[in-house]
Amino acid sequence: MPPHLATSLHASRRLTARCAAFLLSLMASLSAAQAASLGLVTLLEGEAVLLRDNAKFALSEGLSLSRDDIIDMGAKGRFMLVEFKDGSSLAIGPATSVQIAPHLAADRGKIDARIYLLQGWVKVSAAKAGSWALNASAFDLSGLSQDAVVFAQGSSGQVFAEAGGVNVKPVLPNGAASTKLSSGEFLNLSGAAKPELTQRPPAGFLQSIPRAFQDKLPSRAALFQGKETTAKRLGELSYADAQAWLNAEPALRKANLVRWKPLAHQAEFRKGLVAEIKLHPEWEQILFPPQAATGPQASPSTAGAAKNWVSEK
Repeated sequence: MPPHLATSLHASRRLTARCAAFLLSLMASLSAAQAASLGLVTLLEGEAVLLRDNAKFALSEGLSLSRDDIIDMGAKGRFMLVEFKDGSSLAIGPATSVQIAPHLAADRGKIDARIYLLQGWVKVSAAKAGSWALNASAFDLSGLSQDAVVFAQGSSGQVFAEAGGVNVKPVLPNGAASTKLSSGEFLNLSGAAKPELTQRPPAGFLQSIPRAFQDKLPSRAALFQGKETTAKRLGELSYADAQAWLNAEPALRKANLVRWKPLAHQAEFRKGLVAEIKLHPEWEQILFPPQAATGPQASPSTAGAAKNWVSEK
């Protein structure tokens, strides 16, 4: 074989090997992404934002959701449907904020919750082969067998067992017993007051339920099978974006502390953390780490002055 042909053949083989290696790497990355996916956005009306790690993205149909992802349905969000691999689904109403499967601390982490409902409206439809669980500030919901409509706002909440049964355990008072709801029953929770169980939901609650929750939607997951949707990046995560989560209950704040720790180096984010440090005291050690003992120890007055200087910047 002529030398120039042998050289060309050798170069062609190297290129083919590189292409094969690249394809294998790409397939491995896609497989890992699919394995990490916990849910799929299959319907979106209006606009919604995804908070993922240290950035925010525009949510869109076909987008896969992973553990710790935060969905924020702001003023322009109307309705979203998320479908899970086991056949269950989550309908999200307007002005609603949820986090996908956060790692909660202490007792709040004992149930394998699919979401944390910070505020707003959701309708959960469990798969036939399993049950559903969620956390909220005022209660834990578990053992859902069919459909439930849930509303949460601060230390209050309402749960309507639209079909099938569900267990609801209040967070306050400490040690409160779980309440088992049967199909059609309604539970109202308000702070430390005793939960009120009724045989049917009040008219005011029914009138407040998002209209889209009234329809039984067919699965749309097959429409996005084999398609990879990339989220459009909107920018860095700001303090205002994360404020409600930073100031939430301790178990949730600690769950998000590690992944948001690098944001303490950003001027805008740091300023917000310092200004509201009393609402998230666990950030103090990150914002003002103890100085190494290499010289005379700073006096408390000096340390306080340093904090005031940072907060004023």
